[in-house]
Amino acid sequence: MVTSVEPDLDGIDFIEVLSNRAGTPGHVPGAPQECTLAVHLLRGPVADGLGAGPGDERVVILGGVRTDPHVNPVHVLWAYPAIALVGDAERPPAVLDARVTQSDRDLVAAGVPAAIRSRVLVVRTAAPGDRSTYVLRLHGTTGRSAPAGFDGPLAHAAFRFDVDCPSDLDCRQRATSPPPEVASPVQDYLARDYEALRTRLLDRMAVLLPEWTDRSAADVGVTLIELFAYIGDRLAYRQDSIAQEAHLGTARLRTSARRHARLLDHRVHEGCSARAWLAFTTTADMSLPAGTAVSGAGMVPGQDKPSVDDVVQSGAVVFETCHPVPLARARNRLALHAWGDADQVLAVGTTSAFISVPRALDPALKAGDVLVLAELGPTGMLGDGDPARRCAVRLDRDPVERTDSLTPSRRVLELHWHRDDALRTPLTISQPGTGGARTAAVALANIALADHGISIHGDAPDPAQVPEDGRYRPYLRRTSLAWTVPADAAPVEGLSPDSPGWQSATDALRPDPRRAVAQLELDDGARRWLPRNDLLGSTGTAPHMVVETEENGSSRLRFGDGISGRRPTPGSSMTVRYRIGGGSHGNVGVDTLNAILHLPSGGSLDGVAVTNPLPAAGGVDPQPSAEVRELAPRAFHGRTQAVTPEDYARIAVADSAVRQAVARPRWTGSWYALQVAVDPVVAADFELPDRLAALMELRRTAGVDVEFRQTSAVPLDIALVCCLHERTLRSEAERQVRDMLSASVLSDGRRGFFHPDRLTLGASVFLSDLIAHAMSVPGVLHVEVERFCRVGAGAQENQASLARGRLDASPRESFRCASDPRRPEAGRVELTMRGGA
Repeated sequence: MVTSVEPDLDGIDFIEVLSNRAGTPGHVPGAPQECTLAVHLLRGPVADGLGAGPGDERVVILGGVRTDPHVNPVHVLWAYPAIALVGDAERPPAVLDARVTQSDRDLVAAGVPAAIRSRVLVVRTAAPGDRSTYVLRLHGTTGRSAPAGFDGPLAHAAFRFDVDCPSDLDCRQRATSPPPEVASPVQDYLARDYEALRTRLLDRMAVLLPEWTDRSAADVGVTLIELFAYIGDRLAYRQDSIAQEAHLGTARLRTSARRHARLLDHRVHEGCSARAWLAFTTTADMSLPAGTAVSGAGMVPGQDKPSVDDVVQSGAVVFETCHPVPLARARNRLALHAWGDADQVLAVGTTSAFISVPRALDPALKAGDVLVLAELGPTGMLGDGDPARRCAVRLDRDPVERTDSLTPSRRVLELHWHRDDALRTPLTISQPGTGGARTAAVALANIALADHGISIHGDAPDPAQVPEDGRYRPYLRRTSLAWTVPADAAPVEGLSPDSPGWQSATDALRPDPRRAVAQLELDDGARRWLPRNDLLGSTGTAPHMVVETEENGSSRLRFGDGISGRRPTPGSSMTVRYRIGGGSHGNVGVDTLNAILHLPSGGSLDGVAVTNPLPAAGGVDPQPSAEVRELAPRAFHGRTQAVTPEDYARIAVADSAVRQAVARPRWTGSWYALQVAVDPVVAADFELPDRLAALMELRRTAGVDVEFRQTSAVPLDIALVCCLHERTLRSEAERQVRDMLSASVLSDGRRGFFHPDRLTLGASVFLSDLIAHAMSVPGVLHVEVERFCRVGAGAQENQASLARGRLDASPRESFRCASDPRRPEAGRVELTMRGGA
């Protein structure tokens, strides 16, 4: 109820519904029920023109959810002041309306006291309303604003028709007293450790049992209190640990972080063992078994054949061979053949060479073999040569025998190796000597791949026996478990990036730690248990387990539950064979591994020497937990499916044989297809479309056809006139300008202006950039551009591109300008040098 209003304004105080139910006080027979409203005003009296006769809309009733008066079933039949309906002692009723019956007048006279009839407006509705809330609104003569003399907010009021609801329930509100306040003891929630809990318990016992004053450590009561304090300390620590380990951001255990990351589809790697190429020299042909251990000389002092424990305690870096390798005397050193050239050097990027061997010896080289090409020192010894000029290569085809008429007593074999093993430094294969050309480089062919780690046999986990009930979660007794990528080589025929294993000798030293597997194997007497990254894909009978390592290097084993992974047999005893090592500690330098420790079979390798001509590589430490917290939430950000054209181009570039790619939809006449234009690294890679098609088939959107096209290389025709300083050597300046505008890699590692990696698909070539590169050469004072257009363009197109200052390409085009006289179709740069010396 509103009780305050402006002194000169009136308003609705409340609305009373005259129910007129039978049996209630003031019942008038014949009068309608719940159809008569008494609108009480705050001040009054009711204005003469406030009523509503036939067709008048100054009094409107709106329903709770039916705000439109045209669809509101409750509408006003008539509205008059109460004093005008029933009159008083001084004056008779003033309303003469046929719709107002005598029963209506009697109901108003019985329901509205005579003292307040002057400020009561009686409203008669055509029908009673439901139990929803209604609003009665008073309008002025215009039918929109409040009546004259009324406060706008008080010109309407809400009410309900169900004011008199018969019920057998007592609706009286019963007064209830609040519960008495009980003083609770002050609790110290920081008392969670042993000492604080012990002190609080002793204080509490002093209140409950004041007669007990013995605080001796031998007292039974003190012993029980200390026991409860210890249990409380353990429970508080466990509660805190559970709360912390439940979230990726606060987890302290590496196992918890790994499991959270796995839920986000992010795999945490545990590091990877380093790999190295070992070169053996032997005095007798033999077979080198897999698992041969090699270490550095002097790492285990005073022992010729140290035990595994001695090696582990000494901290020696031990490598073991990955596969059995046959050793032959004919493959110790193979001289590179120079064809009589006294000063021959293999250039950077070379993928073939020749070797010469005596006709009586057959090195039995074949496709897939790995060789190490190395320069010899001035004394002819391998150890005196430059270690930086060594390269491991893998033959991608069988050697082809050639004939050198100058050396009929020797066989010449042509070797060709994988393009990833192309020489990264020049290799001198012959030098002038006193008696003619001297061999300056050799090929080592007794090569074996080894990875970091030493095998432990006959050990047992802790505990070794599977319990009768409960989960079996044993620990490994030694730390630093080795994780290694399977070292299987890919087949030579049909080499492709999707083939399992390493493709080249260089690729073998780049293991992916995300594919590393724990070097562990358990045996319970009935079956072998092998490690897996998780048990989600393991059946209930698969003998698989998961290795979970912590920051301190300790490893714990988790077995299946009979649904995901097999459950160990209760009572069985486990034995374990594993390797320890791995991490960046195994990235040792050149010629470090030169001592053979032992053979797996316990045999001898007399007359066999070993070294690592190349540094070990690929050793990676376990992924830090801080990095896991940073990268795991972003696992969903990388899109693995192709939806937009940019996704198709991104997936195509994932192939190492694709330099650039661009995709766009193309109308085929019946539907749209995605056309992917690729810029291959090697133009003659005929297997690239099949590889890309297989890659797209796994990621393309259903119903989308994918077509592959090669990009178009657009050759350019460039002509420059360079004005030189008078003291600049003309020939030297021309050479430098040609290098700056070439498509090759310069001697200082920079790329030429027209290098393919600088000219992306659809990128424009700007005239200002071309002039800037030419003028960066010392001694060039001015550059004039005479031609700047595509090959075959006319004079008009040339003038247009010069005026525009750039050459534009379509999304499938890339500009090329090799300036190679042997390939004029690849573009050319003509230089005219003026001035200089």
